[in-house]
Amino acid sequence: MTIEDKAASPSEAGAGLASFALSAVRALLGVVLIGLVLLNVINAVARAIGEVVIGVDEVLVFGMIWMVMIGMMLVTADRSHIALEILTARVGPRAVNILSIITHAVMAASCGYAAVQSFGFVQRIVASGQTSMALGMPMVIPHSALLVGFAGTAVIAAMIVVSDVRQLSHSRGGRA
Repeated sequence: MTIEDKAASPSEAGAGLASFALSAVRALLGVVLIGLVLLNVINAVARAIGEVVIGVDEVLVFGMIWMVMIGMMLVTADRSHIALEILTARVGPRAVNILSIITHAVMAASCGYAAVQSFGFVQRIVASGQTSMALGMPMVIPHSALLVGFAGTAVIAAMIVVSDVRQLSHSRGGRA
């Protein structure tokens, strides 16, 4: 076996890197969630003893918004979003592939549209210089979560469409 045989192909290396990146983001989201839970406990204890921790509620809400939007990208990349399997369980692999193409094309288009709308809104927030009430945090930070989440999900869904179309064309070519 030569060195070239042992080396991973570019697509295998890319898949490994993507898998590592997704695992790292999942771990980061887990740490952030634990941090938010601890912050919520600290806030509850402080309120129980009559103290108010300024800005905790804002951090909790903004953190959860970011987590949901990043999570949406991860779920899309894993192809593990909620689906009605009543149809896909009754059809063959080729039809499942076609349904995936349709589903992810609609997802790419709708999330792309939402990203464009979010971008316009983020531009207005930046222009107005709006800040949060308790911390004075620029509101562009939480509102950018929607832009990032929708744009990232649109790109990932589009990549899945391309991958599924390639798979469909290869399966058709193999049958002919």
